Amino acid sequence: MKKLILPLIILSSINTYAQNSYLDSIIENTNEYRKGMHDTLVNSAKGIDNFFDSTEQKIEGYNNTYGLIQLSAFYNEGEGVHFDQKVSIKLKLPKLKKNFKLLFESDEVRENVDFTENHTKNNSDNFNLALLYEDYLGNNVDFKTKAGIKLGSTLNPFIRAEIKKVIKDVKGINYTFSQSAKESVKDKLELTSYIRLDKPINDEFSLHNYYEYYWQSTKSNDSQLYASLYLVQRLSQKNTLTYTLGSNMDNIDSNLKMKRYNATLTYRHWLRKWIFIDTIPENYYTEEEDFKPMYSIKFNLGMYINKDSYRR
Repeated sequence: MKKLILPLIILSSINTYAQNSYLDSIIENTNEYRKGMHDTLVNSAKGIDNFFDSTEQKIEGYNNTYGLIQLSAFYNEGEGVHFDQKVSIKLKLPKLKKNFKLLFESDEVRENVDFTENHTKNNSDNFNLALLYEDYLGNNVDFKTKAGIKLGSTLNPFIRAEIKKVIKDVKGINYTFSQSAKESVKDKLELTSYIRLDKPINDEFSLHNYYEYYWQSTKSNDSQLYASLYLVQRLSQKNTLTYTLGSNMDNIDSNLKMKRYNATLTYRHWLRKWIFIDTIPENYYTEEEDFKPMYSIKFNLGMYINKDSYRR
């Protein structure tokens, strides 16, 4: 019962806190600071763009430059609280070409295997510096490629490409097919394929089914399969609940044997349209623990630094 009460108390208190005048005061008093941060990102984008093309011309689009800072806290049953962070900065480069962005971001994490129980220490992620190219090829097909360097104790150059096809409204269901390939000096070739089915039910609910297959060339037995069924409930413009049933299997020391089940509740509340809080309690079962029920909870505080994050 205690495992249910704590998330419910937190969820019920968020709306009250969000309307607190103290929070309004903090947001108002830091308005110029957030504006200064966004101006710095925009000026950085202009400076890099002018390096490639120094001609004087009026260019729009720099204001779409943005940053995301996300702080996370993890608690896993029987362990202490651990912390992590995520940073993503995307600089628009319209002079170079409207499809290009310069990225500075935390090391990519495959969310489907980013389990709370794996966060057993406070982390300091490596970062990636990359150039991203995105293009729409027509017929509901999108293509993007990213090339850059993973910054850490050793430099790890990489290139990643993805092509995605969406087939809309087949008997009320939207289908998304994606294939990506990543080549890096350290991890060599990695392939990820996924299929997602999206079924809008009404204005409040939508049902989704997701399947992902991952393969890494440097490990002879490292094929991983993830499947999930999740229901999204839009409580309001500011509040969303996602109910997820998931399973993970791989062929590490086995032949695609089931390794983990989970039931997860994700609650996202937008304090403002540029700042959000996630509360994510989870009940999970792993082969390592003989499928004994375990409990974890994760909290995220995310803040976008963009043109909507300050009062002009």
